[in-house]
Amino acid sequence: MSYTVGRLADVLADSVSWLSVRTADSFPGPEWVSCSQLIAEQQAGGDPTSAWRAAAAADYARDYAIEPPVQVAAMFTLMWYVQVPSLVAAVSSAATGFSPEVSPAALAFKRHPVAHYPAEVALLSDRVVPVEVAAAQHAAHVNAFLNSYRPGVKLGSLQRFGAVEDEVRAALRLVKGGELVERAAEAFGVSLEQKLRTSCCYFYVLPNVTACTTCPRFR
Repeated sequence: MSYTVGRLADVLADSVSWLSVRTADSFPGPEWVSCSQLIAEQQAGGDPTSAWRAAAAADYARDYAIEPPVQVAAMFTLMWYVQVPSLVAAVSSAATGFSPEVSPAALAFKRHPVAHYPAEVALLSDRVVPVEVAAAQHAAHVNAFLNSYRPGVKLGSLQRFGAVEDEVRAALRLVKGGELVERAAEAFGVSLEQKLRTSCCYFYVLPNVTACTTCPRFR
């Protein structure tokens, strides 16, 4: 079967219930975040996710009546960002064997106004690539983000890069099992047999919060 980016956008929207996906010939405009611009700003020494982290931290402070540890919002923002290329590449590849381009220049997103996670994604390129190319683009994209992400607190490499594995694994599991899912897992270098997360979101440090059952602290 031949796939277009528009058709893959439909596949993504059907597979990920909380995500709105659109195609676009250019950057959609205000309130949208350009992945390429965000990474370029980080690489130039800026901190373009500071307002994003602050909004999340303010919610935690209000909901839990404490000054939340910096690493909580830092880790959630990291996971939310890498979720964008991970969902696009992994879900599409697991469902069809192909993916829209997921280089930074090919993606933009818009955050949920209350919950802060990326709720809308724009596919800015009309290029469709096979799973192996998508995996390589995905790796280059997330590495560029993680290597320049400086949220004001130390996050070890296991936390940073483990979060990518976790987001890819979660994305693949949104697609019913089959030969294409296994091929995608191999291309992205993750095992679907792994039950516990590789990274920790630190949410357990907030008052009266129990660690999730997949937390790596249970190893």
